[in-house]
Amino acid sequence: METLLRDVRYGVRTLLRNRGFSVVAIVALALGIGANTAIFSVVNAVLLRPLAFEQSDQLVMVWEKRLQLGRIRNNVSPPDFNDWRAQNKVFEDMAAFSSRGFNLTTSGEPERIQGAEVSPGLFPILRTKPRLGRFFDADEDKGTDNPVVIISSGLWQRHFGSDPEIAGKSIKLNDKAYTIVGVTPADFVFPNRRSEAWIPLMLAKEDAANRAGHNLNVVARMKPNVTLQEARTEMDAIAAQLEQQYQVNTGHGANVFPLYEEVVTSVRPALLILIGAAGFVLLIACANVANLLFARSASRSREIAIRTALGAKRSRVVRQLLTESVLLSITGGVIGVLLALWGLDLLLAIGENTIPRAKEIKLDGSALGFSLLISIATGLIFGLVPALQTSKPDMNEDLKEGSRSASGSIRRNKTRSLFVIAEVAICLVLLIGAGLMIKSFAKLINVSPGFNPENVLAVNVALSGSQYRDPAAIGSFYQRVVEQLSSLPGAKSAAVVTALPMAGSFGGRYFGIEGRPPQPPGQGFNARINVATPGYFETMNIPLIEGRDFDSRDVRGAPDVIILNQEAVRRFWPDESPIGQRVTVDNKTRTVIGVVGDVKQSGLDIDITPEMFWAYNQVPVPFGTLIVRTAGDPAAITSSVRGAMQQIDKDLPLYGIKTVNDVISDSVAPRRLNMLLLGIFAGLALVLAAVGIYGVISYSVSQRTREIGIRMALGASHNNVMKLVVGEGMILAVIGVAIGLVASFFLTRLLSTLLFGVSTTDTITFAAISLLLTGVSIVASFVPARRAMKVDPMVALRYE
Repeated sequence: METLLRDVRYGVRTLLRNRGFSVVAIVALALGIGANTAIFSVVNAVLLRPLAFEQSDQLVMVWEKRLQLGRIRNNVSPPDFNDWRAQNKVFEDMAAFSSRGFNLTTSGEPERIQGAEVSPGLFPILRTKPRLGRFFDADEDKGTDNPVVIISSGLWQRHFGSDPEIAGKSIKLNDKAYTIVGVTPADFVFPNRRSEAWIPLMLAKEDAANRAGHNLNVVARMKPNVTLQEARTEMDAIAAQLEQQYQVNTGHGANVFPLYEEVVTSVRPALLILIGAAGFVLLIACANVANLLFARSASRSREIAIRTALGAKRSRVVRQLLTESVLLSITGGVIGVLLALWGLDLLLAIGENTIPRAKEIKLDGSALGFSLLISIATGLIFGLVPALQTSKPDMNEDLKEGSRSASGSIRRNKTRSLFVIAEVAICLVLLIGAGLMIKSFAKLINVSPGFNPENVLAVNVALSGSQYRDPAAIGSFYQRVVEQLSSLPGAKSAAVVTALPMAGSFGGRYFGIEGRPPQPPGQGFNARINVATPGYFETMNIPLIEGRDFDSRDVRGAPDVIILNQEAVRRFWPDESPIGQRVTVDNKTRTVIGVVGDVKQSGLDIDITPEMFWAYNQVPVPFGTLIVRTAGDPAAITSSVRGAMQQIDKDLPLYGIKTVNDVISDSVAPRRLNMLLLGIFAGLALVLAAVGIYGVISYSVSQRTREIGIRMALGASHNNVMKLVVGEGMILAVIGVAIGLVASFFLTRLLSTLLFGVSTTDTITFAAISLLLTGVSIVASFVPARRAMKVDPMVALRYE
């Protein structure tokens, strides 16, 4: 221990004497270790840590699958859920739930909160204990005169000041009084992080018997010793039996997925790629520091030779040098942890709504242990090769007075060159990956959404209360809203739609076409449903291709009408006009009155599907999105919209207020975040690679000062010297680029699921990035080349 402490003290003194070297090395390591610590913190919280439920590996989601529609995760009908629950022998229990929003009007400003309707078995399945009160009784799912609710810890703290006597008190949701019976734990998240209230499911009799209505999500807990494959096999068998028993179930299967997988599947590929990218940055940083150590070893060759001559064993010298490199890496690790803290704050600021389990991301003990481990490992790895070569001096040369000893320089230069080649190759892989992501994102945001999002404000509303139970009252409300918003100063038009493009869809329906053979229940023609007021297509600038828009004729009691998108016409009326055609949906016959342009309803990167629009005045829906097209900045009329809505209904909360451009931006947020993070890592790699090339060429120039002086004395021009030095850097860069191109050809295939409209071997990207890195290498070599051009031949000839 005493020897180790002596080595540490000597190492500290040595590093302090070489402050420039130490600062550069520590900064490079801090960047690499900080990036890895930050990404590990995310991966640990999102991918490695189990869900915050007891024995969460036994929790699964059970879905319906419809392979003929390409859906492997479809919602479940209530009768199917009841049959699944009664017939299976692989689950301890199953529970159903359906996400739902609530208008909270208990106190203060009305607020829209998210929650869910759940069957009583949900909380026991999750094995969650209430923070206060209790969870639901079985009888409370059958309906009661005193409806009950469970609220989240956040809502309890925000609206009730953490009242310990909250159980039994009342809360008003959707204009209905609920008795609070319990509060969930602070870390409870289900079905999503926005959920703050849970009420019993209480399916109506008609819903409980409707196998055509698919509106439930199902969670289950597997019995001990039951495998996932066994659960899938049994659910397949039950689904097959129901398919034979009920015609409406034709083509319906069952799928079982771990609940953990449902949470993280969407981000796993991106996070694994990012942690690989962070590892590459650390490798480049290590190569840089190793090269710095090689450069410094030249100035220490005499010191090492003297110590060896005085009897120091090679192992003793290696241990001292490794101690110094570990000191460097630990110092870099400490600073890297501080950078990781800042980086995590930045990451959560831009990706909180994009990354699942974001609230669990923190720099905890696991992350600090990881940082310490890679700091020590890094110090040992990058210090080992320089230490082994430096500890074997050429005694004859290194002990000569004033000798600059070129002994071993060829071997060291070759090793340094190999490190630089590796840096360039790794850097090229990261740059090409980032280039593909950038090109992919550029293509994505240039996809036409099918409408004009400029100068449009979107506001979500959900009607509740006794005054809106009559469909006529709902229709009257929206008609008044459209008239009021259209007349606001700065507004050009207004409308209402149930599902705003890029913000979701309203679900699908099977339908029949008059004059064609009837299709079996649950099969045949299928289209997404949306409900809109007159003027919606004009407000969104969606082109009317054929027929007419909804108007004052399309009211309750009048013949039911629909408008189709072009994709529906291509699929179902490829050789004729659909105008005047009659279709049967939900046992109602509707006449096609118009065809509108296709809209990217579910996302810019998702294929367009058949869609039909119903008239709001014929199918009044109590929720929707108000849209207002303005002459200028749509955000400028936000307060006017609020004021107009308060005049109509002061207890109605407005939520999700944003411009349609922001809605589109939010829809591509995950891809944008992946692009930014990979771009940052690629940028760090480029800077470090440039520093590495500069360091090697600069060191080479210092070692070849006498040679350069002789060349110039013999008549070599400045341009000749420039070509000599820059050429050396170019050779390293070209070799590195060549190796990097081969590696990129294979490694970029891992990005295939993250790209849109771009091949993983895109020729333009590969060529452009190769030229960029080559150009940076030329610039990095140019600085030491200019210094070489200024060598005085007379001084150089006396150099040694």
